Amino acid sequence: MIVTENFKVGERDFIRTYSDSGRYVVRDGVEYSEACDPAEFGRQYTEGDIMPPEEQDMDALAAKAEAFDILTGVSE
Repeated sequence: MIVTENFKVGERDFIRTYSDSGRYVVRDGVEYSEACDPAEFGRQYTEGDIMPPEEQDMDALAAKAEAFDILTGVSE
């Protein structure tokens, strides 16, 4: 299923879109492991093919690294 999460960077609203089924999200024929777009764009995605397990693992690792950087004040 497609999942969306709202978040802010500074004062700007964004929407993160991903699949909770380990699938790519697709817009205009292009597959993404996840998408983060400014909220005002209103982009819509559908589920695509299943991602290879190693790509799913890298996405989780990248998200954890980003959260760590935010918590330690390295980035916002």
